[in-house]
Amino acid sequence: MKKDLKEDFLMAIKDTFFAYNKYGARSNKKLIPIHSWFAKEIISGLGKDYSSMSLGSGREYEIEGKYYPKTLDITIFSNQKPIVTMSFKFVTSNYAQNSNNYFENLLGETANIRRIGVGFVHFLVLRGHTPYYDKAIGNIPGRLIKTEILSENHIKKYIKLFNDIDYPHKPDVLGIAIIDFDGKGNPYFTDLKKLGLQDETIKIIESDFSIEKFIKKVWALCELKQ
Repeated sequence: MKKDLKEDFLMAIKDTFFAYNKYGARSNKKLIPIHSWFAKEIISGLGKDYSSMSLGSGREYEIEGKYYPKTLDITIFSNQKPIVTMSFKFVTSNYAQNSNNYFENLLGETANIRRIGVGFVHFLVLRGHTPYYDKAIGNIPGRLIKTEILSENHIKKYIKLFNDIDYPHKPDVLGIAIIDFDGKGNPYFTDLKKLGLQDETIKIIESDFSIEKFIKKVWALCELKQ
């Protein structure tokens, strides 16, 4: 694993955020940098029999699923057979009003994939200080109303999911990064203590949910599923 993995990750986030601001929230061009980065990083730690599909790496793969067909963000193959899928979510604005919907969608998507015996992993990027806009017009964001500060209440559902027993609605691997941007648009990892999060929550985010441990766990899952 690269020593500068965290910096590489932040650079991919920077490119993704730039594309988001350039092309708008509805364009999938904003996802190419970060999807490509994850796909390449995962494949780099696996053998020659593994391959991937994602935006920026051919195309996204569509799988039948247990309940409905699903186009996947990133798919890892072993000998051309899909074995592990990954979903990625980067919340750029208005998190509080949508947080439960995001979480419920994650549970459904996880069960749909895991119930067919394919691994499912999820990585979530949140902002420590998230802008809240009024209604957007097309790709143009609305007027900035306030800035939401991420709280323990926003995170605890993911902590509970992480600590839950292994049901099909629980991702095989879960990762979370909390970031902010400086005045020049450069991302950095938020000081979680300044957000007032509980010590145990901070420990889980910085250790169990870290990008380093996420990648290692995905490698292990791929080897298990091959």
